[in-house]
Amino acid sequence: MGFFVNKLILIVSLGLVLGACSAATDMEESSENTTDEAVEAVEETEEKSIVADEMTTTFYPEVTRLRHLTEEDLEWYNIIITRLNAIDDFSGDRETVYEIAEEYGEDPEELYFDWLEIWDAKVHGDNGNYAILSEAYSKLTTEIIEKNIVGEKIEHSSSRSSLDEGNLTTFVQHELDVDGELYEVAYVIEHRDDYKIAEIIEFSVNGEKTDL
Repeated sequence: MGFFVNKLILIVSLGLVLGACSAATDMEESSENTTDEAVEAVEETEEKSIVADEMTTTFYPEVTRLRHLTEEDLEWYNIIITRLNAIDDFSGDRETVYEIAEEYGEDPEELYFDWLEIWDAKVHGDNGNYAILSEAYSKLTTEIIEKNIVGEKIEHSSSRSSLDEGNLTTFVQHELDVDGELYEVAYVIEHRDDYKIAEIIEFSVNGEKTDL
């Protein structure tokens, strides 16, 4: 009888030990799974970064030397802008300048070419003798995005910018669709050497600043 009781105790003890080992193994596997899931979550978050590993911060945009406005240029400006402002939808500037040229006995194409230079000088002249005009500015911002944002498919939803004339910096903000997800990309450009050098001094994605 004592032998049977001892054997029964041994079997029960062995069962408890095996059960404890099984529970410990299950806990280890659960811990490993949790750790793996956490690592995968971190890796997945890192993979979602759309910022290039090595950022490009210095750019050399195309700049234009602005026209030096003469008294005659200012007279033409007043004549043409007055006529354009009288048009409700502000359209047809080439056609309007051609009409004015004919009225004053000037060559239409030559006056229109002068008008474009006069307009640029009036708009940008307060910031110096050089400027990044609209087409060159568009090329600059496109290059900044191409160099610093990575993705299979990048589409611009909207953009806005503002120039701080005192500090010669431009704040730019883009709404981008990168591989089907929307991002807000913002950066600050510092202009140097008569706008010939554009340096990115701040860069952020969805409000989170990137180390430069």
